[in-house]
Amino acid sequence: MNEHIFRTERREQIKNLDILAILDRSLIDYERYHNYIGQAGIKYAMSIQATRGCPYRCFYCDVQKLTPFHKRRSVDHILSEVQYLYHMGVRKIEIIDDAFNVNLKEFMAFFRKIIDSKLDISFYFQSGLRGDLLTFEAIDLMFEAGVKSINLALESASPRLQKLMRKNLNLNKLKKNLQYIIEKYPTVILGLNAIHGFPTETEEEATATIQFIKDLKWLHFVQLHNLRIFPGSLAETIALQNGVTKQQIEESITIPYNMIPTTIHFDPEFSRKLRLNFIKNYLLNKERLSYIIPKQLETCDEEELLFKYKSIFPSKINILDDILRLAKLKREDIDIPMKYHSELSKINYPYIKHVPDKDALHVLLIDASQYFSSSHLAELRITEPPLGLTALLTYANRELGTKINGKIIKSFVDYDSFDELICIISEFQPDLIGIRTLSFFKHFFADTVKAIKEYNNNVPIIAGGPHPTVDCENVLLENDIQAVVIGEGELSITEILSEMIHNNLRGGAFLSNEQLYRIKGIAYKDQSNDCE
Repeated sequence: MNEHIFRTERREQIKNLDILAILDRSLIDYERYHNYIGQAGIKYAMSIQATRGCPYRCFYCDVQKLTPFHKRRSVDHILSEVQYLYHMGVRKIEIIDDAFNVNLKEFMAFFRKIIDSKLDISFYFQSGLRGDLLTFEAIDLMFEAGVKSINLALESASPRLQKLMRKNLNLNKLKKNLQYIIEKYPTVILGLNAIHGFPTETEEEATATIQFIKDLKWLHFVQLHNLRIFPGSLAETIALQNGVTKQQIEESITIPYNMIPTTIHFDPEFSRKLRLNFIKNYLLNKERLSYIIPKQLETCDEEELLFKYKSIFPSKINILDDILRLAKLKREDIDIPMKYHSELSKINYPYIKHVPDKDALHVLLIDASQYFSSSHLAELRITEPPLGLTALLTYANRELGTKINGKIIKSFVDYDSFDELICIISEFQPDLIGIRTLSFFKHFFADTVKAIKEYNNNVPIIAGGPHPTVDCENVLLENDIQAVVIGEGELSITEILSEMIHNNLRGGAFLSNEQLYRIKGIAYKDQSNDCE
């Protein structure tokens, strides 16, 4: 650790998630977000998180650095949030956990309670289910309870690579579960993720993964991602041992998944052919599309379906007919409804409940994990509300009451340029700014900090989220910010705010070294003048 960077005692992960309040949904302008389609590919969905962390240690994942232990809310606590959303008028819920079904008993208990409650709700899993842990009974139960879409992870069909990456999927059981769903529940949107470009992966192993998928007739959606190597991960260690350079790893983090990074040791031509042949022979297979599209339209409308296809195909897709054109099909060749209208959710969005004091500490929380519409990197407009920041501010409001005035915004949705961001800052006049970001958006994060500092060099900035957690030292050294919150943010942020309130720190004043040192779970720059 750099001599001007200090890291405090690690903060224990929250053991009992039931102590956290149900999210105050009034803190986010959901009417803005519901103009877009979220991660699940469904409009008018709201997200909930039932667990934190993951019990597995896949070598490419950075979740264990953010939340090293798998903790879950009680079934009744999760159900209470579902009921809260239901009474708001929400009929579509996305569960965003990393491993929701690790405890199969509680997984099934939750869906039994949903069935018993007679709540007419559709559930969507963009991730969060481990496919080889499911049983036929559990599959039947969750679909009876209203699950409409699931996305499972294969990563690789190579037993050797499964062991290397520490995922250790039971591939035979996964395949049986996939085939069971395909045959019994053809209208359930079933997705599968695979990864190409593992260190030491052979052409035979890459081809075997594709063949595993081709044997399944038919999956609704398949994502073939290039391996993204995060700093400090075991994947980085193995990559470095096999000739990949630090610079290559650094460059690979921020390029889109459909681009081939230099970290992949294959001949780029092999990787391109692998992907293109898979698209042509499986995803654009005439038999597959003729069968699968009518099934998909029983679950989602054409706008939602188009959004899902845009995430797969590199070609420009504007209407569903463009997908058919790529496969040399016409609409009249397939039994597609001429018009399809999904039932729109009539959500009674809650009014803002939190009314701060006039002299409250102004806290601006920014989710910098979406490029502006003007950016060439803005390929796919997946627009998720900032759930983590909502959880943080909900907790801080409960603990500090009217002493803080918090505001949550997200790039692209709440502001679509740095000029718009500065207008928000100018109007709100924050005493503290917190920024959340991911590794993919690290450069966008840096540009965000720079834009803020050019406007007001005095406002203190702290960072959090996956990227600052896994690379806290570099984030502090490379950006003009004061501190990084490592891991979960609720307790650490609330302590920082409490100290600022107690010491009446406003207008650019921030905590001293001594004050910061007492706060667990953070890293910070030396605040003394002699390190300037």
